[in-house]
Amino acid sequence: MSDPVRIGIIGCGQVTRAGHGPAIQSDRRAVIAAVADPDDENRSRFAKKHRVPLTYTDHRDMLEKADLDAVVITSPPWLHLEHFSRAVDAGLHVLCEKPLAPTEDECREMIALSKQTDKVVLTGHTKRFETGFQKIKGILDRGDLGKMYQITVHWHFYIPDFTKGWLKRQFDRLKSWGIDLEKKYGTWRYFDPRAGGGIFYDHAPHYIDLLRLLVGEMTSVFCKTRQFIEARLHDDLSVAIFTLENDALLVLDMSNLMAGRPMGYQTGIIACEWGKIKFDVPQAYDRKTMTVSRYTPYNIIPDIYTPLWVPPGEKNSMFFRQMGHFIDEIKGEKTVITDYDGQWAATIEDGALAVLWTLAGFKAAKEGREIFHDEVRL
Repeated sequence: MSDPVRIGIIGCGQVTRAGHGPAIQSDRRAVIAAVADPDDENRSRFAKKHRVPLTYTDHRDMLEKADLDAVVITSPPWLHLEHFSRAVDAGLHVLCEKPLAPTEDECREMIALSKQTDKVVLTGHTKRFETGFQKIKGILDRGDLGKMYQITVHWHFYIPDFTKGWLKRQFDRLKSWGIDLEKKYGTWRYFDPRAGGGIFYDHAPHYIDLLRLLVGEMTSVFCKTRQFIEARLHDDLSVAIFTLENDALLVLDMSNLMAGRPMGYQTGIIACEWGKIKFDVPQAYDRKTMTVSRYTPYNIIPDIYTPLWVPPGEKNSMFFRQMGHFIDEIKGEKTVITDYDGQWAATIEDGALAVLWTLAGFKAAKEGREIFHDEVRL
C-alpha cells in the first residue's frame, strides 16, 4: 500500500468538525497531518478529537512548515482567495469549500491560479456526491421520464431573531455556562458584512452547481429577496427562478424564517413529461443519505410514490464520498465515481459560475429585471 495522502486543513469550524474531518479519518488512504485556525478553542478541540499531530494559528506557517500533499480550505469565503493562492504556491492539491469567493474578480483570480498548477484543484460542491442525485442523473440522462419541465427546491431553516427578548437571554445564559451557540453554528453569516450575502449566497450555489451537472447551463435568472429581521445584514428569504438551457425552470425557495426544526428541511420535485421525482435531503452534518422516489402514470391510481433504492450509511454520505473522490484524483484511482467517464467533481470554474449566477440573482432582485447569460461570464 502506498503512503497515505497527508492533508492539512485550514479552518476548524462546523463544516470541518462534522464533515471533512470525519471523512478524511474514515479513509485509510489519507491522514490529517496538520490544521490551522486562529481560534484557539476550535483548533485545539478538533486536534484533540482527531489526534492531529501539528497545529498552527496561522495558515502560512502550516503551509511552510508541515509536510503536506494536499489542503482542504474551510475558512469563510472572503479568505478563500488568500488561502487558495498560498496553497497553490506551495504546490499542494486543493479542495476549497463553497461559495468559492464573494466577488467576480476573486473568482476569476482563483481560476487563473488553478491554471498555473498541475495539481488537483476542486471546489467543494458536495451535492454532486449525494448518491441520490447520482441516481437522478442516471434517470435524466436516459430520458426515462421524457422532457423536463420544472425543478422546484424548498430549503428552509428556522433561525429566529436571537439578538433580543427571551431568546437573547437564553443564548447569553448558555454562553455564561461555556456553550456558545453563535460560535458553534457560525452566525457570522448573518452579521458580518464580508459574508457576501445571506441565505441565498450561502445556499443557492449548491443547486446552481448541481443543476449544471444534472441538466446543463443556466440561461437567465429572476429573483426576489427579503430581509425581515432588522438585526441581520443580509437576506433571510429569497425566491429565484432560473431558466435552463433545455428550457426547463429551476425554482429555488430558500429561507431561515420557516418555523420548524432549526437544522431545516430540504425537499424538491423534478417534474417531467412522463412523471416526476421527489427527493428529501437530510441535514448535511447528520451524514445520512437522501431519499428519492418516483411517480409515473402507474402511480396515479394508488397515488403513492415508488421509493428508489439509494446506498445507505455514513460512508455513502456526501462529505465522505467527496473526500474519497478527492483522494482518488490525487492517487489516480477510481473508487467513488466508478461508472462515469467525464469530470464529476466541481472544478474551480464550476465553483466560480455558481457564485456568478448567485450574484446575478442578487442583481436581478436589486434591479427588478431578468438577468441573462450574456451578463454572466467568467
